[in-house]
Amino acid sequence: MDLFDSPFVHPAFIEAADGRICAGPVQQVHQGGYRFHYENKRSAPSLGASYATLWGHGYGPIGGCFLDLDGRHQRNEADFRSGLKALIDKAGADFLIWPYFPIEAREFQWLRAFLVDHFGPSASMLMRRAHQRGFLDCRTAQDAGLTLSRNKRKLMGRQRRRLEEMGAVRFVSTRDGLDDGEALEAFLKVEASGWKARKGTALSVVPALNAFAHDFLPPLLAEGRARIDLMMLDDHCIAGLVSLQAGRGLFSWKTGMDEVYKRFSPGVHILHHLSLQALADPDIDYVDSLADAGHPVAEHIWGGHRAYAQLFVPLSAYGRVGSLSHSAAADGKQQARYWAKRLLGRI
Repeated sequence: MDLFDSPFVHPAFIEAADGRICAGPVQQVHQGGYRFHYENKRSAPSLGASYATLWGHGYGPIGGCFLDLDGRHQRNEADFRSGLKALIDKAGADFLIWPYFPIEAREFQWLRAFLVDHFGPSASMLMRRAHQRGFLDCRTAQDAGLTLSRNKRKLMGRQRRRLEEMGAVRFVSTRDGLDDGEALEAFLKVEASGWKARKGTALSVVPALNAFAHDFLPPLLAEGRARIDLMMLDDHCIAGLVSLQAGRGLFSWKTGMDEVYKRFSPGVHILHHLSLQALADPDIDYVDSLADAGHPVAEHIWGGHRAYAQLFVPLSAYGRVGSLSHSAAADGKQQARYWAKRLLGRI
């Protein structure tokens, strides 16, 4: 899983997100294909130590910082180290927080070596929130590939037949000529037709998120770095999936479904459809679900997993104390949230 690609450091995504899904301003350091984006912060849990948080959040849950815009796709340690050095000098922080770092990537070892070379043999990192997420390896038909049990295949077949009794079922995509604007509006509508709208997380019901989606998706769709797939019942969209592409990876960013058809699992069907297309596409090596561990859809049909963690990287003795305090406070907050949910019966 030596992958460090990220669609979330594309300039259109960063510009649309700054001030909308993050407080900003987002600072930038570029070196080769590495694009380090971060925010400078200081807080009470860090005991006053300043820190820089690398780009990584709920709308861009991957800490890879490589984006190959010129087609060379050359990752090398010299560029990574040079970018890190420039980031540290520019940020002037006591420690770094790096969410969603893909710890199986070679950059994890490069980061360790960089710290030892620059801060001595006692240099270390803290690792928190380690987890694995659903991952489809398109290069193999076993283990990390598409894995559907016999019972799951039979269930999906029955669901498809029941839907076809109600109308014509088809999949349409911006990759096959579907108008980009039409596809985006159809997706936003179907995403807002269920629980996401009630919870207030659907893109179209939050003005800042709606503007964010309308700003960054059109240019990525035009460049072929994004796609929207829709599952149609006659002329009615019952499920939609927005995916982003970086390098040889595809990232299933947002999904939505019409809850009227929930019993037919349209979300499963559209992800299965995308999976089959990715497996047949010679330009795609993998699909990252971008989902939490234990996702009820991706992990039922994909056999692979990819490991991530949040890294706390001290850059000084003061930074080491501040990062320990900050990580401990974050752990305590997470535990409090967990027990609150248990008391409320939500888990």
